[in-house]
Amino acid sequence: MKDLIRRLINIDDKPERIALSFSIGIFLGFSPFLGLHTVGALAISIIFNLNKIAILIGVWFNTPWWLVPYYIFATKIGMILMGYSIDWQGLKEIFQKGLEAGFINTNFWKLFSSQGKLFLSFLIGSLILSLIFSLFAYPLSLKLLRYYSSKHINKAK
Repeated sequence: MKDLIRRLINIDDKPERIALSFSIGIFLGFSPFLGLHTVGALAISIIFNLNKIAILIGVWFNTPWWLVPYYIFATKIGMILMGYSIDWQGLKEIFQKGLEAGFINTNFWKLFSSQGKLFLSFLIGSLILSLIFSLFAYPLSLKLLRYYSSKHINKAK
C-alpha cells in the first residue's frame, strides 16, 4: 500500500486530475466486474483522457488479501438491502451436485443460476460500496496530493 501511495503522489500531473483518475480506479477496483478491472480502467482512461497510472493505482488498491472478505461483506450488504437470505441447504445441495456430476455439467449451472438473488445481492452490494469508496477517495487523495505538492514546493525553495 505504501508503494502505491508513494507512486500516486509522485505522478507529474494536476492534483485534481490525479485524484479524479484515482477515485474512478477505486470504483472500478471494488466493483463487481471481476477480471475486467484493469482492462476497464485502461479503456476508461483512454476514452476520457484520465491519468492512466492514477486510475491503475486505484484499481490495484483492492488487493488479493481482502478480495474475498470484501466481496462477502458486499454481498451481505446487498442481501440486507434486498431483504434476501440464503437457503443454505439449497446451496449445499447445488454444490454437492457439482461435486458429483462435475462443475462443468449443465445441471449444476441450471441449479446455480436459480440462486439469481444471491448474484444480484453481490452486484448491488459491491456497486454501492465501490461508489462510497470512490466518493471518499477523491477528497482524501486530493488533500494528500495538495499537501505533498505544497511540501515539495517548499523544499524546492
